[in-house]
Amino acid sequence: MTFVTADEVARMTGFESGEAFLRARDRLEKRERFPAPMPTCLRPLKWRRDAIAAWVEEHGIFGTRAVSGPNVVLFEMARQA
Repeated sequence: MTFVTADEVARMTGFESGEAFLRARDRLEKRERFPAPMPTCLRPLKWRRDAIAAWVEEHGIFGTRAVSGPNVVLFEMARQA
């Protein structure tokens, strides 16, 4: 099992930086069922790479606009926040 930091999650999901992803994280978790970070990792936060990859496959990648899920507008709003 591989774990990734916010910077890698940002690259996987199309955010321009880890900070941009972290600003949108709460909304993504609540509205889009984005995977939560591992509960044992306090700083830096870490996520399971396979869970992020599965989420991206289901919902699409923001940065490339290769979105397959139904919430394209919400994703774009979260990315820009």
